[in-house]
Amino acid sequence: MSKIPCGAKQEIEMTLMQRIDTKTRPAVIRPARWGDKDALLEMIHALARFNGDEPELDLPALIDLLNADLPWIRILVAERDGVLEGYAALVAGIQLQHGKKVMDLHHLFIRDHVRGEGLGRHLIDASRDLAERLGCARLTVSTREHNAVAQTAYRACGFAPHPFSGTRFAMELA
Repeated sequence: MSKIPCGAKQEIEMTLMQRIDTKTRPAVIRPARWGDKDALLEMIHALARFNGDEPELDLPALIDLLNADLPWIRILVAERDGVLEGYAALVAGIQLQHGKKVMDLHHLFIRDHVRGEGLGRHLIDASRDLAERLGCARLTVSTREHNAVAQTAYRACGFAPHPFSGTRFAMELA
């Protein structure tokens, strides 16, 4: 893994920080920080429960993921008045056969009381900007078939349906 010089890393993080206006009051979109871990864990669990999953992620596992060598995960958060109102978790990937880098918007979560204010759109825009800055050729996102609200929102943000062909397999590892 090539190390980013300290000054360059700070410059990238500052470039990713965006002040935004929403329907009610301003917010900031920025990379997740160490102090966000407890609020992030709570929101990750809320999203898992919304999707009918039983969350298994605990704080040590989240810390391990946050400290993993790149390109495992990038998390952007929406913060207002010192409170995290949502997050976008991006996972890097490749299309090796095409020699292209891709980014998957693995999670997008907005707290119930601020839905509809534009934070999700701003997190998607920031995710797209990050993927472009990292040289990715594509940003993907998926949702459950029954989640029509998310599908409508993704289309409104510029995503197009991209059907998966084939069968996906998984292997549990120790």
